[in-house]
Parts: sequence; structure tokens; C-alpha cells
Amino acid sequence: MKKIFFCLLLVNTLTTKAQSLKWYDGSVVLTTGDVIIGKMVVEPSLNVLLVQQSSIRTVYPAHKIKSLYYYDDSSDINRRFISLRDKSTFYNHHQLFEIVVQGEVSVLRNQQTKSLKPSDVLDFTYYVSYRDDVMLLKKFGKKVYPQLKSSMETLDDFVSSNHLREYDSSNSITIIEYYNRQLRADLMTAKH
Repeated sequence: MKKIFFCLLLVNTLTTKAQSLKWYDGSVVLTTGDVIIGKMVVEPSLNVLLVQQSSIRTVYPAHKIKSLYYYDDSSDINRRFISLRDKSTFYNHHQLFEIVVQGEVSVLRNQQTKSLKPSDVLDFTYYVSYRDDVMLLKKFGKKVYPQLKSSMETLDDFVSSNHLREYDSSNSITIIEYYNRQLRADLMTAKH
């Protein structure tokens, strides 16, 4: 009974709040494989997605979402999100992560505040995803970089010549982008 009450309260709150939110055209892939296209709003602090099709509004919790995509016209960027299970908890809790860099090594972020115009630096927590393991981006230098360096000879030269530090978050993103770009180039070379 408490769960039903909570769900009704959540839907009511989100529906009321939805009147003032900015809606984007996009699509969501559910864990069932169904694809839904419509107007949408991501509510990152609650890990839910609001979708409007015609006059019907539906709330999808993160555990029912595989991925979603929409075009943010105010920032002129395509935003992509995935839902991942938080392995650090004992219960089945999923979170929505925005994909910042996609590739063999990905950079994800999760909004920590309810700000309508969040700051990239202050309002997000950044993560690195590598080989099905997601960890804080600040652990990149110690946990991921040594593995990447051992698999790509040119990586250490790139880091040195560009005066990058693998323990600095913004430098880590530059290193990850280079690594993914080189992997794609190597794959293209191998195909020809």
C-alpha cells in the first residue's frame, strides 16, 4: 500500500512539475526492447523519465530504461543516456547516466543537483566506464590508465608530448578521447 501511495504521489508531483519543464523531442529504448518516441524530460535527481505522447504522460523509472536520446536545442547538443545498476548497493537500484564520451572507454556523468541550468563542473559527478566496470573519473589514473597504456604504445607519448596528467579529470577525458580515436583508426586500418 505504501508503494502504491508513493508511486501515485511521485506521478502527481512530476505531472504538476512537468507543466513548467522544458520538453525535448526524443526516443527511449525500454529494457523490454520497446522504442517510444515523443516529448520527454529527464529528471536526474529522481532517476526517472517523463514521456508525453499526445495528451498521455508516462513516468519511466531508470530500471525500466535501457537508453534514451534527445536533442537539446538550447545547448545545441544530442544528449544520450543509459541506465546502469548501482552495484554498490544491496538492492536493485538503477541510475541514469549521460554519456559524455562514448567508445571502448566511456565517460559518463550523473547530475547531483536539481538545478535547471546545471554547471558542468559543480553539479555533476563524472565516471569512467571500461570493461563493464564503472568508477569515479578521479580513479582513472590509478585503475584504468595503466591498462590503456599497456595496450597502446603511442598513449604514453601522447600524454607526455601534450603535458597531460592522468590524475586530472579534464586531462583524463582528453586521454580517453585520444585512446578511443586511435582504436577506431587502428580498426579502420586493419579492415583495409
